[in-house]
Amino acid sequence: MLRLALLYLLLTPLLSSSQERGFYARNDMSSEEPRYSFGTKKQRSASIDFGDINNDGLIDAVVANGRHWPETNYIFYNYGKGFNEMTPIGKISATSYATELVDLDNDGDLDLLEINDNAPHKIYLNDSKGNFQFHSTVAEISNARNVALGDIDNNGYIDFIITNRGQKNIICYNNGNLKFDCVKLDAKKNSTIDIAIKDLNNDQLPDLVLANRDNIPNEIFINKGNRKFEKELDFGTGSFETRSVAIDDMNNDGYLDIVTGNINGSNSIYLGSKNFSFMTTVAFGANDTDTYSIALADFNKDGLMDIVTGNYLKPNIVFLNIDGNRFKKIELTNNSSRTYDIVVVDINSDGWMDIAEANSDDFNLYYLNIFNQEP
Repeated sequence: MLRLALLYLLLTPLLSSSQERGFYARNDMSSEEPRYSFGTKKQRSASIDFGDINNDGLIDAVVANGRHWPETNYIFYNYGKGFNEMTPIGKISATSYATELVDLDNDGDLDLLEINDNAPHKIYLNDSKGNFQFHSTVAEISNARNVALGDIDNNGYIDFIITNRGQKNIICYNNGNLKFDCVKLDAKKNSTIDIAIKDLNNDQLPDLVLANRDNIPNEIFINKGNRKFEKELDFGTGSFETRSVAIDDMNNDGYLDIVTGNINGSNSIYLGSKNFSFMTTVAFGANDTDTYSIALADFNKDGLMDIVTGNYLKPNIVFLNIDGNRFKKIELTNNSSRTYDIVVVDINSDGWMDIAEANSDDFNLYYLNIFNQEP
């Protein structure tokens, strides 16, 4: 039986100005014509990712659109005063759930991995000037919902895992020279939306934490080396319908914790411990808020990892970490969207982590961190 550690939110009144909230975005001034957005199109956006695509020292963005309907994905180039130029990715619109920037060929520039729902998954190579050319398809067509990146087999090349709802997840091991061995993760039940990759047991091998839907408990798979994984344990009730997962030491006790974003229930922190059980939990967020995405960052640089949640038809929320059990709740704006992805990134290179969100049928927005400007 889970031992529930109750979380006490500090219910301080929200202030009307975003400057006083710790984040600044022009959409607070005009929700009809936000300047701090990625273009003007309202598409079925599913994810957003960042990186310096053209090696000019500025952070660019890529947005995946469509989900179950073919739409065009876009690159947004940063020229120092916002994202001033955009270009489509490829010539064929697809049902995209993710477009991730990653150096797949170890040539020093960021390539692009496009993950699609029941359409071919694609690799685009960067010409080192920020232009992408289609290279190949990869893996088999699947009910894809997301992708996780990491050097899973420690061979110096970035691998990736395609998460599939209702199907086995696909691990694509990168052998170098853009050659991949794609195999299925052996699990009895399969409905994964997100995967976090992290070494949980300090054996220098990245393990997997699966966020599952459809009444399937969340799972931990331990990396046994030689591209083999072994199921370690289930955690959570399975009824929360988890859509997002992240890992960090939330209470600074030296053990990694697991943070999940859930629908049909509050979000949860599963506290790590010496016995590796993840039985003690901390709940955060409202029971009636469906969280589709979470991200972690120390927004105010107090040494504690904070949480931001991307929510469905409820305002997106930052939870400032007080002590690992208590959090201060900050709504980014009063507006509500269908947020499918929320990420943390230093957009303006000032050393403070900002927030960006991918919204379905709404503007995709970003919020600049101004905690360093507060007295």
